[in-house]
Amino acid sequence: MIKRIYKILPVWAQDLVISTYGYLIYRQRYGTVYRKKLEYFLNKDYTSIETERELQIEALRDFLDYAVTHSPFFGELYKDVDLSTINSISDLKKLPVIDKEMVRANLDKIYTIKEKDAVVSFTGGTTGKSLKVLFTKEDMQTRMAYLDAFKFRLGVNPFKSRKATFSGRSLIHGKKSGRYWRNNYSYRQRLYSTFHISQDTIPAYIKNLNEYKPDVINGFVSAIYELAEYIIRTGSTINFTPKAIFTTSESLTQHHRDTIEKAFSSPVYDQYASAEGAPFITECINGSLHCNLDTGVIERNEKGEMVVTSFFTRGTPLIRYNIGDIITFDSGSCSCGNSHPLVARIDGRKVDFLYNDSGFKVSLSHLADVIKGNPNSVIKMQFIQHDLMHIEVLLEVDSAIYTAADEEKIIKELRYRFGSAMKIEIKKVDTIPRESSGKFSLIKNYCRAKV
Repeated sequence: MIKRIYKILPVWAQDLVISTYGYLIYRQRYGTVYRKKLEYFLNKDYTSIETERELQIEALRDFLDYAVTHSPFFGELYKDVDLSTINSISDLKKLPVIDKEMVRANLDKIYTIKEKDAVVSFTGGTTGKSLKVLFTKEDMQTRMAYLDAFKFRLGVNPFKSRKATFSGRSLIHGKKSGRYWRNNYSYRQRLYSTFHISQDTIPAYIKNLNEYKPDVINGFVSAIYELAEYIIRTGSTINFTPKAIFTTSESLTQHHRDTIEKAFSSPVYDQYASAEGAPFITECINGSLHCNLDTGVIERNEKGEMVVTSFFTRGTPLIRYNIGDIITFDSGSCSCGNSHPLVARIDGRKVDFLYNDSGFKVSLSHLADVIKGNPNSVIKMQFIQHDLMHIEVLLEVDSAIYTAADEEKIIKELRYRFGSAMKIEIKKVDTIPRESSGKFSLIKNYCRAKV
């Protein structure tokens, strides 16, 4: 009912509805627990890796005891396991790994709280299986405190900053008014629709950003990158400099980072979490990604996939959950003072790769190199693999300057990566659509081959 009413309201009234909802969310996320946890995280000494690992084990044992006591699913799953023998991270291997399908099929038994007492979150369903996740109010406030502490350490006060947010919220309905954003006055936030970003509408986005002058830009990598690419390609003027740009929800390649930082003259800080509540990976002031031990445990299986145990998921416990994202850890330590382990890169979903004609994987990073070398006539591209020997490439191009030579260059780059036997089909389209989540998928892999 509320959504139907919202759709027919004038824009100014929609701003009020969003701001009212934003106030309710604010009250939910920023309470007594939040304030205590924020102070704790901001004042915590992260310099000793030995201390951090000891605290991690203590938190792990407490979390396991809670899950077994309150979750019928985990009580049954671990009935033959002596949890007192879990005294190290390596001991976690005594527990079985669970996956999204197992979680989906057993959600009612996994929950430890009722929905009426929970903060409800939904996963994006990029694998076709969306999940309803219940957080305790205390855990949600703790998660928010952790994220805000991350931003404070980078010199950004989330409460005093004007924020421009690009995410998958469905904000704009009915006739296009040319106003592709709405305001959340309760949180000094302007929400920009990612569904309406195109070469025709980007000038309106840029004009409004120049008027709004946000202190912070955050949201989907693909949306912010598309604006940045347009700014550089067209020489558009940006008359503000954000203190920081926070990217999330999608894989950030070096090409994405370089383009965004060049367009906005602002540093990009990446962060990893998930709607399910995975442990945090955050970027420090030195540009290093840290695996935050005080938020959970991230293991890496033989395929490079993350297997996560998250301490802030007591409402829907995650223990040895194969979340499907690919991670590569790094050696050494960072001079920023945070002793938490380093992450070399997060390659994103396990479907964020294609296969070449020999059956080997071509990763998102390899395809980012293709994009980086594109002629100026190419605006956007998407790679679709239908079967092991067929790649379809959708192109948005500037038809006034796109030439046959440009297409030959693209095919040459793809041949180098996919092999001479691969069928490469180039299709020029007016617009490459976004997903229902508002994200843009650079890769779509419908090939079921496993190597």
